[in-house]
Amino acid sequence: MHQNKTSKVLKIVPGILLMFAIAVFTMGGQDIGIPWPGLEAYFRSNPITQKILIDILRLNYILLSIIIGMLIGNLFTLPDWILAGVSTSRLFIKLGVILLGSLYSFVEVAQLGVTAIILVLSFVIMTLVFTLWLGKKTGMDPASAAVLAAGTAVCGVSAIVATAPAVRAKTTDVVFSIATVLSFGVVSIFLFPVIGNFLNLSPHQFGVWSGTGILSSGQVLAVCLIYDPGTANHASVSLKTGEIYNLARVLFLPFVVLALAALSSRSARLPDDHINIHTGLWSKFPVFVLGFLIMVFLTSFGLLGQNSPPSPELITIRKLYNWFFAIGLTGLGMQISFSELRKAGGKPLAVGSAAALMKAVLALIVVMLFISENP
Repeated sequence: MHQNKTSKVLKIVPGILLMFAIAVFTMGGQDIGIPWPGLEAYFRSNPITQKILIDILRLNYILLSIIIGMLIGNLFTLPDWILAGVSTSRLFIKLGVILLGSLYSFVEVAQLGVTAIILVLSFVIMTLVFTLWLGKKTGMDPASAAVLAAGTAVCGVSAIVATAPAVRAKTTDVVFSIATVLSFGVVSIFLFPVIGNFLNLSPHQFGVWSGTGILSSGQVLAVCLIYDPGTANHASVSLKTGEIYNLARVLFLPFVVLALAALSSRSARLPDDHINIHTGLWSKFPVFVLGFLIMVFLTSFGLLGQNSPPSPELITIRKLYNWFFAIGLTGLGMQISFSELRKAGGKPLAVGSAAALMKAVLALIVVMLFISENP
């Protein structure tokens, strides 16, 4: 038993080391004693690359890590002993989100959370209804429309995977929906920061827009850190705001799955076909949110030291979650397969893109009209 656990741990080490090496290459390793300032610092040292790549295109270490990850994942056939470690990227992202709780107090969560829940719930319901309606209009299979609706309305791939068994979706439905969501997500990672910069959105406004308008959780983290990377002493406002909106959206996942499963059971064609809406439903509940709230509790009661200026403990935590996000989002880039994206086609691509575009544009309009520059 002990040997099996050891072999499993050793199996993931090479892939994790590769993600770590890419993160060091882009963000630098001076925090951990590696005398390399990072590719981003190299671009900042030249006035021309600073203006074009950093100021206009928002090309920082997060976006560089994703791009390098995508290139490696698509130009080379990665062996299983690398892929095993790369598959842990979501774990690093979740660990980073847990530590992100150190940025908040319960008062701040309550202040941001009320607005977030109202706005996010409105967009979840609107996107669900629109996607289901457009799917029906275009003749999509109801199960296919349901998983696509969950992906566009809640949290991308995670919502699709959670919804699929509840609505008895076929494997092809899942593949098409995931490819559609990822395709729009890749475009969002590059376009959202550029549009935000063009419209001169404040970091807070950008956080609200991305947390509401982007499809997947990992993509929200990526664009917020691209737009407003922050430092250990001055945390990213975009990330702080965007993650509250993102978590509010993720918390609706079990209820959305339940609603779609109930809707699917009503429209099931076979009278003896029992659709179990409980199977795997609550197992999809985001348990890492509890870890996030524990960190909020520790920060609220000063158990991690003072907030302003941040204590040495908080600075260490912020450096650590930056590393977790850099490693995790590098792995996310390595898992974006262009061949998989090409599987998005026909009705799912048209319906999903229309729903995602509507969501992004309306969220931007709401932010520009009703959201102030500062929290």
